[in-house]
This record gives sequence, C-alpha cells and structure tokens, in this order.
Amino acid sequence: MQEQLQVDVDRIETGSVRVRKVIQEETKPVSVTLREEHVEVRRVPVNRPVDERYAPRQDGDTLIIPVFEYVPVVKMQLMLKEEVHVMTVESQHEAVREFILKSEELVIERREGTDGEWKPETDTE
Repeated sequence: MQEQLQVDVDRIETGSVRVRKVIQEETKPVSVTLREEHVEVRRVPVNRPVDERYAPRQDGDTLIIPVFEYVPVVKMQLMLKEEVHVMTVESQHEAVREFILKSEELVIERREGTDGEWKPETDTE
C-alpha cells in the first residue's frame, strides 16, 4: 500500500476590477487675431487723348486699371476715359471665440468578493 499526493488549484473569485473612461467637455474662451481686407474702388475721370493702350500699373498699394474708349473726332483717336484705382485696406482686431476642449479620465472600481459593492480605487492603495 502506498499513499499518493494529488495537488489541485481551484480558482475562487475574491474580488474584481472595473475600469471606465469618462469624457469631460469644457468650453474655454480663446483669444484670436482676426484679419480683414476691404477693397475700395474709386473711379478717376481722365478724358485725355492717348496714342496707344497701356496695361494696368501698380502705384504703391493702389492698382490702376486704365479704361479706354474710342470717341468720334475729325479723326479716330484713342482716348483715356478714366482710370480705376483699386486699393487694399487691411485691419485687424482681437476677438474671443469659444472652443470645446475634451479631456478623458479613467474611473477604476474594485469589488471585494462576488457579492460586494463596487468601490472606487484611490491612489493610496
């Protein structure tokens, strides 16, 4: 006769852990610089004869576009009727816009035993 030893391991639930992710939204004002451009158009009468057409030209921040017409005279002559001066004006101002910022937080809860209550974990454990 001889005795034999048999060792088994039974799994018994002594507790469990539940992990959730909570997303929080917070609206924060953010200061931004907004730029605007406005175009001013001014018609400048010229009404003088010219020998030939010429292309638009730039004078500082003003674009000058010539407008020609043929007018009847004793002879046909090209007349510079007017110039259109186009200027760009830039302005900027501070404005407050609201943006939604999201952050995530993990909530970890532990349960002692199979019938215990869920309790949040703290950093001290």
